[in-house]
Formats: sequence, structure tokens, C-alpha cells
Amino acid sequence: MKDAIKRGIVKTVTNGIQISRRGRGYSKNELIQSGVTDIRTARKNKVPIDPFRTTVHEENIEKLKAFLSQKSTKLNTVKQKRPRKNTKEDS
Repeated sequence: MKDAIKRGIVKTVTNGIQISRRGRGYSKNELIQSGVTDIRTARKNKVPIDPFRTTVHEENIEKLKAFLSQKSTKLNTVKQKRPRKNTKEDS
């Protein structure tokens, strides 16, 4: 399965040297700071999300903002729920 956007960058420190590598996906905080409010819609549009990551990197936020400006579907709209109809009649 091909991702619509490349995966986010993760920074680690090994033996005192900072290393950048590709991670599994973006953290939820990075999605929120880039303007995505509905994470389910982001997953449907093939944005990779790593549920275990909590870090926020500016490079990832910039990538997401650029992707959102190119994307025609709106990832930041929350689907409104319709009110439930009353199935029982008032007696």
C-alpha cells in the first residue's frame, strides 16, 4: 500500500550523535498543529500516523501543511452527526 505522503522524520541520539531517520508516521500532535482536526479522515486519505510517537518536529509540520494545501479534499472538517429520530411514538 502506497502512502499519499511520505512518512515523518524521527530524531534519535545514539552515542551523543543526533541521527535523523524516517519514522512510521506522524504524531497526533503534529497533525493537530498542522491543521488536521479529524484524525480518522487523515487515515482515510492515507496519511501515515504513528500512535506511539509523542514528539513534534517542525519539518514534519511543514510537510503536512504543504500536503494539505495541495490536497483537494478537506482533512480538517469534522463530519456532523445527524440527530437521531425518535423511533417510539409518544403515547
